[in-house]
Amino acid sequence: MMMSYAEYQDSGVPWVGRIPKGWDTVPLMSVLHESKVKNVGLTESNLLSLSFGRIIRKDIDAIGGLLPESFETYQIVEPNHLVFRFTDLQNDQRSLRSARVTERGIITSAYVSARPTGIDARYAEYLMRSYDVTKVFYGLGGGVRQSLKFSNVARLPVILPPADGQRAIADYLDRETARIDTLIEEQQRLIEMLRERRFALRVNVALHGTVPTDEVESPLPWAENLPADWRVVPLTSVAELESGHTPSRSREDWWRDCYIPWVSLHDVGMMRGVKYLQDTAQHISDAGIANSSARLLPARTVVLSRDATVGRTAIMGAPMATSQHFAAWVCGPDLDPEYLWVLFEDAMQPFFDSFQNGSTIRTIGMGDLKAFRIPLPPLDEQRRIVQCLDGETAKIDALIAESDRFIELCRERRSAVITAAVTGQIDVREVP
Repeated sequence: MMMSYAEYQDSGVPWVGRIPKGWDTVPLMSVLHESKVKNVGLTESNLLSLSFGRIIRKDIDAIGGLLPESFETYQIVEPNHLVFRFTDLQNDQRSLRSARVTERGIITSAYVSARPTGIDARYAEYLMRSYDVTKVFYGLGGGVRQSLKFSNVARLPVILPPADGQRAIADYLDRETARIDTLIEEQQRLIEMLRERRFALRVNVALHGTVPTDEVESPLPWAENLPADWRVVPLTSVAELESGHTPSRSREDWWRDCYIPWVSLHDVGMMRGVKYLQDTAQHISDAGIANSSARLLPARTVVLSRDATVGRTAIMGAPMATSQHFAAWVCGPDLDPEYLWVLFEDAMQPFFDSFQNGSTIRTIGMGDLKAFRIPLPPLDEQRRIVQCLDGETAKIDALIAESDRFIELCRERRSAVITAAVTGQIDVREVP
């Protein structure tokens, strides 16, 4: 059990409360001094960036669109400088906005850089991280500022223990956060392994069935072998191919008082790993349908993104229309929509990936869509495959969710122990 300090005093800081006796409260500008050293003459080329609460290196040659002279406007930072990103405060209240520099380099002048003086740089980093996660910065300037300058935080109260106490706190937090970070990394590796296992399982069952059987070579480029009693058929022979359309945006009445779900690129995020799409971000009216090429398709129609996020798929949970960015298949009696969804969601993903070349994504044309061929197990086997995958992937998803919860608890513990140590709620000076 962690010990408290022997005596406490009021800090005079509302969000801190009591601090140990002998600690001080000083304005930030007395221990952190703004640094504005421009990279004149391109003397430094080690490009740095603030990412997820860490200062990381970036490849200066891979920054698209920036000319070399652009980096003259960047600022030079030195080891132990603290960097703050005080932009987009109202729209982004989740990002970690501070970090300590560990190597000389350049960083965008949109960030605030400060040099510690009279304060241990590691302790200052942890204190600013505590202020960060407890949302102290967002309340400055009345909480209405979109961005802050150093002058806006210059008088921010800084909790200042004695120098030896600062070092002891920093040493303890270095050890404790490293231990927690290791636990998080282990769980992240476990999640990655579980996701790989999940994908492999789904592809294997989708293409080989629920029981071992004789197999033959597959004519499909994305399936090596298939059960001998399965057919390979054109998808259009067992499902009706539909395309979508966007009613004219100039007709506001076609987009007003709408109730018909309309699948568009706004929905691809909701479709990630989701079997049934129950609603859409946008809706259209009966008049919009009647005066365009869009069609109202029945529930259990399978949709597939043709561009942008190629291969994102879902089953309509209700009658819907789609934009031209999606293809849709209304399955006939020989094809279970949930089996087709499994093929699109998992087995055919390597095939869909072939439509992306580096950073260039091309649309899957109607000719390509009409040429799709799929394996076709007997209908009862399709349903057994779907039932098997629902059960087995639910088990894996439960393990992933458990690891996600553990990671979240670790992150909460990390934030809590930092705040407790830097504000003197716990005494870590004698902790080995």
